[in-house]
Amino acid sequence: MDRLNTPDLARRLKQALTEGDRGSINASAALLLDRQAALGDQWRAIADVMVHNGEWGLALRAIGQFRAARPGDPARAFGEAVLLARAGRNAEAQALAQRLQERQPADPGLNHFLGALSSEVGDFEAAERHFRAVLTAEPRSGQTWLELSAIHRFAPGDPLLAALSDTAARMAGAPPQMRAPLHYALGKALDDCDRVDAAFAAFAEGARLTAGLRPYDADADRRQAEDTIAAWADAPLPDAPPRSGPAQRLFVTGLPRSGTTLVEQVLTSHAMVRDGGELNLMSIVAREAGGTTPERLQAGATHGQAPDALAALYDHLVGERFGGGARVVDKTLDIGRLLGLVATVMPDAPILWLQRDPLDTAWSCFRTYFARGVPWSFSLDAIARHFANEDRLFHFWRDRLGDRLMTVDYAALVTDPEPMIRRIEAHMGLPHDPQTLVPHRTRRAVLTSSVAQVRRPISRAAVGAADRYRHHLTPFITAYSAT
Repeated sequence: MDRLNTPDLARRLKQALTEGDRGSINASAALLLDRQAALGDQWRAIADVMVHNGEWGLALRAIGQFRAARPGDPARAFGEAVLLARAGRNAEAQALAQRLQERQPADPGLNHFLGALSSEVGDFEAAERHFRAVLTAEPRSGQTWLELSAIHRFAPGDPLLAALSDTAARMAGAPPQMRAPLHYALGKALDDCDRVDAAFAAFAEGARLTAGLRPYDADADRRQAEDTIAAWADAPLPDAPPRSGPAQRLFVTGLPRSGTTLVEQVLTSHAMVRDGGELNLMSIVAREAGGTTPERLQAGATHGQAPDALAALYDHLVGERFGGGARVVDKTLDIGRLLGLVATVMPDAPILWLQRDPLDTAWSCFRTYFARGVPWSFSLDAIARHFANEDRLFHFWRDRLGDRLMTVDYAALVTDPEPMIRRIEAHMGLPHDPQTLVPHRTRRAVLTSSVAQVRRPISRAAVGAADRYRHHLTPFITAYSAT
């Protein structure tokens, strides 16, 4: 392939994209990058494809070529900063954005981006300064209000609460996607002030607006869970090999808002663990395998996609994000639908599954504005349906995987952290590290809505959080009890 000229390589890349041939796509893109092909604006699309394939090194090289085509264009430089942040290179992203801001100090996009980066690493003072600068220029920015509300503690009489309430009222006729984040921000502010009924009304309005944009297919969700269980009910799984040291691949799962980010923070505080996050790498491995059922995995094995090759792909993708040989926490949500693949490809990988009081979890999901996906979270009835599906998957995999899956009770973890944290470390094959007992001291980027909570010492503050709202949560209680 390396003897082809640039037009031929570009055609080869286009053909590989049509066929969905991941290996050929990556190889063609790499050769075009090596030759610094004059593809102009096409580099932007190639960067997006590389992100989809988990090839962060190639993605960043492609976005660099896109920027080089017009080196003086601040929008292209900002696009590179955004991609650097997505690749986990926050310091580089921040440095590039700050250079851009020197020329455009009041730019709302740059200020929001810098605020988000500061918030992710726990620098809430800088984050709030940037977010307030955005709102000075663009007071209707719902996403900025949302991120500011996550790190700001409101109190009665707070001028910021008055400004937020006024903004929400004045945007009554704006499109739903603009209004929804504002209502979630307002709900959080009112909750801080213990105005329970008004807070619930704000969250419910935000959920109503978002539900219309992200419809939930309850039947498809149920079928996917049932099909997963049926496919793996009698399928053989490889035995977990004896482990003499720390596991290399660490999986943490559970429902959103069940404590998974806290456990991720605990584990990444360990000296032997590099980092972690909602990696979503198993979806790429599943594409490469041709599916997630035992039959598809068996068929793939006869065409060069044996478990060892798929495990090597996973490790390669981790290396693209964190560097070669990194031990990281994979906190991908809904991985219960992929655990057959995980158990087949990586039989030595330990798994932690978080369990939290269903009402507390449901309330926390309902009050959270998820930036993408999670369509079941915008209705109390839909939350109950999804929770029931996840319950079935949890019980199924707990029985099938045995000691490879450890259940972590959130309430037990936050009530008496040390015994549970030591059990978590032991399950992952890690020696005890005292830093895991003070995870709030660990400086790292946290990208979930728990960004503020994990910066505080472990506490029971969130246990029973739904009690004040119980009278509003009857639709969930009724639907969940009936499942």
